[in-house]
Amino acid sequence: MSNTETQMKVYAVIGGWNYEGESFDSLRLFDCRSTAVAYHKELTEVEGYDYALLREQEINLKSILAGVNPNLNNDNGITTPW
Repeated sequence: MSNTETQMKVYAVIGGWNYEGESFDSLRLFDCRSTAVAYHKELTEVEGYDYALLREQEINLKSILAGVNPNLNNDNGITTPW
């Protein structure tokens, strides 16, 4: 990893029902594992999902920032979306 790349972990949690699959309405991303575990428990014990999945995923911030348009800032320092 070079100095310009920053990596971090996120925890993805999603609930699902047997024979129906995952519900993307329940999908949440967390940067804290204990909060993700608490949400995982909430999905099955409170929200009524048959199961919940918790996955740890590394995020490469360079790839996220690569899509930022460098032409958003003009010479006078004003950020414009066009």
